[in-house]
Formats: sequence, structure tokens, C-alpha cells
Amino acid sequence: MERASRGPSLGRALDALRGVVAPQDALLLAMALTLLRHEADAEGAGGEDYPTRARAAWGALMSGVWWRDPYELERIMRDGLGVWESRHGPLSNLPSLADVHAHQLRPLIDWLTATSNPAALFEECLRHTQTIGKGGHYYTPPDIAHLLIGLLEPRAGEAVYDPVCGSGGFLLRAHEYVTSADGDADVRLYGQDVSRTALQTAAMNLSVHGTEARLEGPSSTLTDDRFPDRTFDVVVANPPFNMSGWDDRDDRHFDPRWVYGPPPAGNANFAWAQHVVSKLSRTGTGRGAILLPTGAAAGTKPGERDIRARLLEDDVLSCVVELPAGLIPHVRNPVSLWLFTRSKKTHGNWGRNDRSGQILLIDAREIAVTVGRGRRAVPDEVRERIVATFAAWRGTAEASYEDVPAWCRSVSVDEIAAHKYDVLPSHHVGVAAAESQTVNGEEQVAVLTDELYALFETSHALEAQLRDLLGHL
Repeated sequence: MERASRGPSLGRALDALRGVVAPQDALLLAMALTLLRHEADAEGAGGEDYPTRARAAWGALMSGVWWRDPYELERIMRDGLGVWESRHGPLSNLPSLADVHAHQLRPLIDWLTATSNPAALFEECLRHTQTIGKGGHYYTPPDIAHLLIGLLEPRAGEAVYDPVCGSGGFLLRAHEYVTSADGDADVRLYGQDVSRTALQTAAMNLSVHGTEARLEGPSSTLTDDRFPDRTFDVVVANPPFNMSGWDDRDDRHFDPRWVYGPPPAGNANFAWAQHVVSKLSRTGTGRGAILLPTGAAAGTKPGERDIRARLLEDDVLSCVVELPAGLIPHVRNPVSLWLFTRSKKTHGNWGRNDRSGQILLIDAREIAVTVGRGRRAVPDEVRERIVATFAAWRGTAEASYEDVPAWCRSVSVDEIAAHKYDVLPSHHVGVAAAESQTVNGEEQVAVLTDELYALFETSHALEAQLRDLLGHL
């Protein structure tokens, strides 16, 4: 995808609004203006000669007719996005623009016109969420989204669901995967989130990429499931880790989703895992994926271990991939990727191999590359290797599966049970060679250095915001 890095910088454009618009609100404004440009471009592509609402609004914005009246700017935006809001709901979290003047908004308008691809502009906005602290909690990096969707292999005609959809990244990647693989974008997308801002971001993100989803909320999926009677072909989730105080319902222990045991009140990890499993289609092709902290794979607390044991004994857990730290913004924990399926028997699209009673463990701790300060990513070749290993294990690839020391191993549920239901791959597949450990040590120093620089940047940003606040007192 084209990046929006040519021309004016988004960071500098947002800095021009500092003091009159909070950083998170300035970013929402950038997203909304990107959406307005997309709507204007889409209407223009239809060949109409008359100025539609979005095109008229974008033209007015570009002409600068509002410069002497900031209130006119807000009216222009609302009018231009009126048709979109009638389909998706109002963008209620947009900031007031009453104090925004022309010279403060001009850099953002210049940035919006620097590339021909509004989708690239929106991706740049999402990447920028990493620089404003916890305001970026709903952003899943594209490399992680590509990995999970590549493992789940959604197909045309299927329903894909994300119970904690955030900015809609998984749903968007599923749409792109189906379009690329089948040449048919007939995939139904569903999502829910507790954050109104996240839901609005997801709706805008999907729109500028040419697709839509049924989005519900804002409400917590764990306590207010908006799809209570539905199951899905594909379920994918990146929930908040180790969430405490997640359910204060008096009857929470009787939730029908907790078939493997009531999740601990102080940690929602296995509530999310059981929710994913509960939403899998019972036709035999239902499959799901969830990101969890590595502690969930080997923890010894009785409640969590018992749920993990029952998931294994019911044979719905098919694979665990151990990943390094630093892959997800603002999450310092190493992560593990869990894959679920309703059936591992040879039928339908599962594959030629009957993997009943087995689980595939992949140790991918050493695979990340540093791509920025405090940020690591899964390279394409490693993502492809993980996907290929899982496909070979299932029997859907031409290559046959073989255990590879220090990389992957197919383990029986009986063996896992003998190890107290510990499914952390590094505890089963062997240790890496000494030279790999040396390289990892060097990379760890680099990662820690990058994280320190990222903390310095965050400190400077917070200092600037505090000075702005003090200056208005």
C-alpha cells in the first residue's frame, strides 16, 4: 500500500494544532478529514456533474471559505459527512473546532492532499496512535493482523467476527485476504468494542478501504454480548491482557459461554478465550485465533490451569505460537497466539491429516526484527513460515509436516497433561543453538535501547502537553 510519507508530515500537522486541540482529538480530526476526502473521491468517481455533499464540502475546505469563521469549518465537515453518518452513526467524538484557525489547520490540509490514496492516509493515522500513549490501545499492527488472518484463511461467503474489534484491523485484513485469494469480496464482517472512539475509528477505517461491517457497542463483549445467538466461521481477537474487574454481574458464574469453567474475577484472559470458542460455527469448519500473554500458556493458578486443561481435553485447541515482546504497541509482555477449531478430523477444509488428540507448538521467540524505537515486527518470511508450518501440520500444504527442533513440534494431549497442561512452546520444542542465543542477546540490548528512546519521546510529549495546560490556567 502507498504510504502517506511524501510531502508534509502528519506529526508536524498535528503539532500545529497543539494547544487548541488535544493530541487524541487532533488525530480523530485527521481521520475524519481523511474520510471526507475519501467520500468526495468516491462520489467523484461516479461521474456525476453536480456537486454532491461530500464533494461540495471538500471543495469548500480546499478553497478556504471558512478561514474567517471557524464555526463554518465544523458546519462544512458535518454537512460533507452527513450521508456517511446516516449509514454508520454520528461521529460524536469529534472535537470542537471553534478555536481552530486557518494557519493551524493548513498543515493538516496540505498533508491530506500530498497523496492520491486516502487509505494510505488513514493507515498513517493508525500508525501515529502509537505515539500518543494509551490512546492507541485499539491498534493492532498490520504484521500481526496478517499473521492471524493468514492462519485462519477466511473464504468467500464466510462470516468473520472480532469481539474486541478496535480499529477494525482484523476485519479489514480478512476482507483483503478473501478478495486476494478468491477474487470475490463476499465476506460478512462483524465486530463489537467497549470504546465508542474505537468503533468510530473502525467504521471510518473500513469505509476508506472500500468495505463495511456490522459494528455493535459501545459495550463490553464479556458482559453484554451483542451477538448472543450467533456463531461464525472465523473468530479473531486481540483483547486487553490480564484485565481485572471485568465482570461485576451477580450471576457471572452461570454464563453459558463458560463451559470450561468460570474465569477468575481478577483476570479475563480465559473469559476471552472461552468467548472465542463459544462463537465458533459448529459445522466443523469454525476456527478462531486469539492473542494472549505467554503466562496464560503455562500459569499454575488452579482456575486458569483447569480451564486450559478442559480446552485441551475437549480437543478444540489446535496450535500455540510463542512470540516475542514488543510486537504490540504499549504491551511489554511476550505474547502467544492460540488457534482453535471445532474439529481436527479429516473433512472439509481442515486438511488430509487427522490431528485429533494433538496440538502443534511453534516457538517463534527469535523471529522479530526491530523496525523503530520500541517497536518490533514479524517479517514477511517468518509469517509465511509460521503459516506454512501450520498448513503442513493440518495437511493442506504440498509439503509434509516434520518436527523441527527449536521451531515446532506436534505433541499429544496426553503428553501435555503429564506436564500439568503447560502449552508454552519453548517448554516442549527444545532450546535454540548457542549462537542464536548470542544474537538474541544483542538484539535484546537494541530493543531495550529503542524502548528507552521511546520513553524519552513520550516524556517530552507529556512535558509539552503539561506546559500547554499550565499556560491556559
